[in-house]
Amino acid sequence: MDKLKLRLMYQEALQRLKDAETLSQVIPLGERTDSAYILQLLGLELLLKIVFETALSKPGVGHKYEKLFGELPQSLQTRLLASANKRVQHSELAINHERVLEEWGKNFVDLRYPWERYATLSEEQYSSLGEEWVSKGAPLEEATFRYHPEELFSFIEALRIVAAEVANL
Repeated sequence: MDKLKLRLMYQEALQRLKDAETLSQVIPLGERTDSAYILQLLGLELLLKIVFETALSKPGVGHKYEKLFGELPQSLQTRLLASANKRVQHSELAINHERVLEEWGKNFVDLRYPWERYATLSEEQYSSLGEEWVSKGAPLEEATFRYHPEELFSFIEALRIVAAEVANL
C-alpha cells in the first residue's frame, strides 16, 4: 500500500470539501450552481476510495459508489452506515443505502453536464418539466436529481474518520 498516495488522496479530499464549504458560504443561495455539491461528491469519492484501497489492497475505480461500497467487508459497511445514521434521523441511508450511493455517483457524473439529461426535450417540454413536478407536490421519487444533503454530510464525516484510521493518517 502506497502510504504517500493515500495521504495525498486524503489531503485532496479534505481540500475539496473545504472548497465546497467556501463556495456555499460566499455564493448566495439563489445564485448557486451545483459546483459545491460536485466538490462534496468528489471528496466523498476520494475518501471512499481510500477506505476501499486500504481494505481490499486494490484501487477503487469509477464513480459507482454503491459498487465500491458493496465490495467493502461487511464490518466496514456496517460501521460506516451506523456512524452516518447516528447523525441523521430518518436517514435514506438507513432505508436504502445502495440507492443513495447510486444516486450520488450518478449525480457526480450527470451534474457536470446537466443539459445532457434533457437532450431529448424541446424548450417547451423543458420549461414545463419543473412546473408539472411542483404541481404534483414535488414527489421525491420523480425528481431528476436527488441530493440527500444531510445523508451526504453524515456519510462524508463517517468516511473521513474511517479513512484516516484505516490508512493510519
